[in-house]
Amino acid sequence: MGGFLLRLTYLCTIGCSLYTSGWLLFKAGRNKNTLALAACQVLVIIWCVPLLFSGFLTTRTMKYVAYGISYAGISFIGPAWLEFSFGYCKKDPGPFIRRLLPGISVFNYVMFLTNESHNLFYRQFAVEAVEYGPVFYFHMLFTYACVVGGMAVVFREFIKRRVDVRHLAVICLAAAVPLCFNCLYLSGTVKTGFDLTPPAFAWSSFLMLIAVFRYDFLDVNAMAFEHIFDSIAEGVLVYDRRGMLTYHNQAAEQWIGLEGNEDMEAVNQKLEAMGFPGPAMDGGGGEALEAMQKNGTRLRMKQYQYKNSKGQTDAAAVILTDVSEFYQALKNKEELEFSERRLAVEQERNRIAQEVHDTTGHTLTMIQSLLRLMRAQMKTGTPESQDAVYEYMAQAQELVTGGIRELRCSINEMRQEKETTVTGTMADLAGRVKEIPVEVEIQGEDGQAYTGLAPVVYGILREAITNCLKYAAASRMDVIVKFEKDSLKLFIFDDGCGCESIRESNGIRGIRERAAKTGGTVRFFSAAGEGFQIYVNLPVKEQET
Repeated sequence: MGGFLLRLTYLCTIGCSLYTSGWLLFKAGRNKNTLALAACQVLVIIWCVPLLFSGFLTTRTMKYVAYGISYAGISFIGPAWLEFSFGYCKKDPGPFIRRLLPGISVFNYVMFLTNESHNLFYRQFAVEAVEYGPVFYFHMLFTYACVVGGMAVVFREFIKRRVDVRHLAVICLAAAVPLCFNCLYLSGTVKTGFDLTPPAFAWSSFLMLIAVFRYDFLDVNAMAFEHIFDSIAEGVLVYDRRGMLTYHNQAAEQWIGLEGNEDMEAVNQKLEAMGFPGPAMDGGGGEALEAMQKNGTRLRMKQYQYKNSKGQTDAAAVILTDVSEFYQALKNKEELEFSERRLAVEQERNRIAQEVHDTTGHTLTMIQSLLRLMRAQMKTGTPESQDAVYEYMAQAQELVTGGIRELRCSINEMRQEKETTVTGTMADLAGRVKEIPVEVEIQGEDGQAYTGLAPVVYGILREAITNCLKYAAASRMDVIVKFEKDSLKLFIFDDGCGCESIRESNGIRGIRERAAKTGGTVRFFSAAGEGFQIYVNLPVKEQET
């Protein structure tokens, strides 16, 4: 029964190691780290396979061959584990160490194979029992040193990166458990009659898989998608649950100016210098933020968070996108629309000018014709000619009246303000009023950004003056215009009779509609005997530079 359980244990060890190495080779992507860890599992398999037949080894030669196959795996486990530890921590032991460690393993294995000539590996080798020699103990100390050294390298890196305690425990147990069982077996503390180390490696393999799946020990996603991320135009930054930067692609490195393996604080400082916040690991993110860089590039940053089943944030990704082309296209579209509006105005102006020309030319031509007829009639001197002259004069007067009327309509349609600025428009309007004084106060500085609002201000102030003169019986009007960074505010007051309730007539409705067309707002206030007040807020569209 004991022999059956022993072989079952070894079979489980082999199966677990086969699964671990297969998963690493086919799921995690082939690189130096996964190959080194898979090599450790393959060496365990080589170690265990001969032990399945330990009960059938009846001669010294058969036992020596079985041990020779096992030691082919045992001799190289230490260097394979140490190579994996250095690779995972992104450390380079140097070419000398890379050649020395496998060389020592080869030396130990050769000493085993040639033991018959020197008895330094085994002092005595028999079917019933073996007596270990100095080279064997050197071989075991070398293997222990490699495993412990690899654990120290990983542990130091984890302390530096502030890795979770559970993560540290899983990885350290994966390496320490086989060593402990091996020490117990070799020291004779546990007298089982067979080596407990290979089954311990089955437990080690299980712990390693937990580390791979649960804690992303090998950073499988980064290995699988690194090439894809490096080829896309967007910048990609990946953070772990502690807010530590674990991956960035070439686009992010170029835009942010990353140099080597910088710590999180340095990366966040560079993001803040660009106008972006650091990663939010407490439920923030999802909001798109934009910032203009010194070279004129406009970047958009958006953060995504990945939560586990408990609602805890396991990782966060930051995507940087160059949206300069979008804003350039938008600017080109606005410039095109502005040109189209200018063209439409020019066409309308030309049309009205043509109408003025035609009306004036026709009227003057007809008057000139009537004058010639009147001169001819006056030369005859007859009573009938005097009546004709009067008739021609009446017709001329009608022509002049109609022409003036048509000219006035044409001129009113194409009227252009002498001043296109807000302050110029207001000064012109205030100067036309002779009945009451209109005082205008300017707060802030007028500029090109407010030019588009000049027609709106003109229409609102003109209607306010008209209503004041018609209904308010005021003796004074005060106007305040306030130029702010992103808005223009207009305050209009009079000292007229006011009203108990404000009725929205055509004038007030026109003021409200003019403000609404620009995205602005307007409010009206009045009370009996307290005059009339108008408050207008007009947004200023951002000017592209």
